[in-house]
Amino acid sequence: MGVLTSYLQQEFIRRAYPGWICRHESAILSKDMTDFLGYTPRVDVLLEREDGSRRLWIEFEISRADPVANHAKFATAHLFQAQQETDSFISMVSSHVARGRRNLAANTISLMRHIGMSAFQTVLFPQIPREEIQRLNHLTLQRLQNLSLLVEPEIERAMSVSATILTASSRRIHFAGDMMDVMLNLRQWNYDVDTPQGKKLWGKRTITYFVFDPYSKSFAPSKFCAYIAIPSVFNSNVTNVGYINRVQMTVELYITLDGTDNRFDGHNAHKHLTQSLAMTPCKYNESSEIGFIFNEWLNHHSNRINVHPNGAVFLLPPSWFK
Repeated sequence: MGVLTSYLQQEFIRRAYPGWICRHESAILSKDMTDFLGYTPRVDVLLEREDGSRRLWIEFEISRADPVANHAKFATAHLFQAQQETDSFISMVSSHVARGRRNLAANTISLMRHIGMSAFQTVLFPQIPREEIQRLNHLTLQRLQNLSLLVEPEIERAMSVSATILTASSRRIHFAGDMMDVMLNLRQWNYDVDTPQGKKLWGKRTITYFVFDPYSKSFAPSKFCAYIAIPSVFNSNVTNVGYINRVQMTVELYITLDGTDNRFDGHNAHKHLTQSLAMTPCKYNESSEIGFIFNEWLNHHSNRINVHPNGAVFLLPPSWFK
């Protein structure tokens, strides 16, 4: 077993924000219930406001072969003892977890929300390559402490992705926590603007920053990709997977928010994608390959996109997501 989780537990406690209390290995079910179930859901870190108004259940997934196991453990606990309204589950997944497994975990978050939980997934140490995560995880605790890793951004990310930025159209707007959120938004934009209603609503807009999906070879405006919209109340009676409540940004909601609320901001979106999620900016003239793909994509969307006179800038996923 690696030591990085123990190190993070210590550092989250040591660096807790004023007004917050941090504990580790905290049980979230009553003893009677854990005795009945035979398993004890314990969070790696519990961050709690001193006034009890907000509690964050934080799990660190460093190199787990099956990160969904923790999601399932806390989701099933919710079936027997409902998560309090003040609480949110946050899974922080390192770059060492394989892309398919981290995406499976990210999509399991949607199922947790569907049963009424406040749940999020985000990245852990997004700027650190997977090989380095593996090396760090096998150091001694003392050597890790001597490295003085920057832990404050990890605390800030957990708090920011779980915090509601604003509420609109019966949805709570949050920053996208995980690359899967970003890419699902990208797919949604491309779908929406190909519909008659989406074309009419979007019109034609001037864009500088575009998120790039290397798998679908498509793009979308970065601001559109940076936010998710969680229904304030999920319809738990829906059983058809085709109609499960989703949290992607839509063109209709984007048009409602854009320019009407300064909290829905392009600068903050760019900062979140590049700093919190470690997406890499790449100018149009810096990659002939991506530039060629962009031109092909833009030909299809020329009636909907004007590229800013300064030129397009692509935001590329971190290398560990590819």
